Amino acid sequence: MKLLEHVGKDIFKENGIDIPVGIILSKDFDTKDLGRFLNTIKDGKVIIKAQVIGGKRKKSGLVEKAESFDEAIEKINDIFSKRYNNSLIKKVLVEEMLDIEAEYFLSILYDTESRKPMILFSKSGGIDIEENEKPESITVDILEGLQDKDIQKLVEGSGLDCDAKLVEMIKRSYLCFIDNDCRNLEINPIIRTSSGDYIAADAKVTIDDSGILRQEKFKDIEEDESSLNDREKAARRIDQEGDKSHRGSTGKTYIDIEGGEIAVLASGGGASLVAMDAIIEAGGKPANYTEYSGNPSREKVRRLTELTLSKEGLKGCLVIGGKANFTDIFETLSGFMDVIMEIKPRYPIVIRRAGPRDKEAFEMIRKVADEQGFDITLYGEEIPMSKAAHIMVQKIGDANA
Repeated sequence: MKLLEHVGKDIFKENGIDIPVGIILSKDFDTKDLGRFLNTIKDGKVIIKAQVIGGKRKKSGLVEKAESFDEAIEKINDIFSKRYNNSLIKKVLVEEMLDIEAEYFLSILYDTESRKPMILFSKSGGIDIEENEKPESITVDILEGLQDKDIQKLVEGSGLDCDAKLVEMIKRSYLCFIDNDCRNLEINPIIRTSSGDYIAADAKVTIDDSGILRQEKFKDIEEDESSLNDREKAARRIDQEGDKSHRGSTGKTYIDIEGGEIAVLASGGGASLVAMDAIIEAGGKPANYTEYSGNPSREKVRRLTELTLSKEGLKGCLVIGGKANFTDIFETLSGFMDVIMEIKPRYPIVIRRAGPRDKEAFEMIRKVADEQGFDITLYGEEIPMSKAAHIMVQKIGDANA
């Protein structure tokens, strides 16, 4: 779950990380609330930020400065009149404009190679940091925890003198990351004021979905969907709607890829990554990134298939996965074939699956394909998943030759 900036900052505040004074306003806000807030701000100068998930807000005109009540009203209404990823702006965060002496970058995430938390720090923060600066990094032994000497090494390695207040902020940020089951925590920028204080001027926080059940504070937070298109939004609702089955995870991870031509229905995260890499390596263009797992019902797979194959410009479909231990291959592929029978695609389909009732599933699919004239090629575990992806790309090439 990705948190909106103001929600992430609330978590920061709970963990002793200083944040700017601010107020959240919706589109139907009361100007009196804004006026009362501005009266508490020195010089009445504020920064106004649309609350959306995603980057480049400033370049999109969704971050503005105002130095008076009237200017703030004008800028707030202007932001609400805009859209982000074709979605309406629902909230803005109005914050006190800080006295900036320096800006830094901090990010905490998991390093997949060492399987440890990794902390990235740069003495330069702000827009386009990822393009203009290579941050210093350290990994943390999760059993020993983050030590002051580690933070000092990190900061001084970036070419900056380290002081006690900065050490404390980085330490608190790390504890916030661990205690809240974060997958990613980024502050860009950390602002050092002229008085020597360190303040989190932004918050990009992603909570591990598996940890939400342990975190009461996140259970009632509605996930922001401003960065998703209609198909991506619908995919995320499959597990909550329809047959109400608690089995499996379907559509939770679904991303449309612009310009793609091969629909991908992958079972399990490892299979989806293998498929994407192999398709691209073979010269193909995946149309989406998705996965389903945990023995989902026929209805859930049908809905995911329907969404995936609704994309325009498809030239092929790859259904791929390793050998399942518990997933009912006949039931899941029956959900897939329900959609195929309905839309009757003329493009080639490659299926590489194995597991319980796979022979029964393949027999059913061959019969339907023969009766309806579908171009469906079936493989079990006798060939690697990467080979199936290459065959998919080759079949598209042969069809267009």
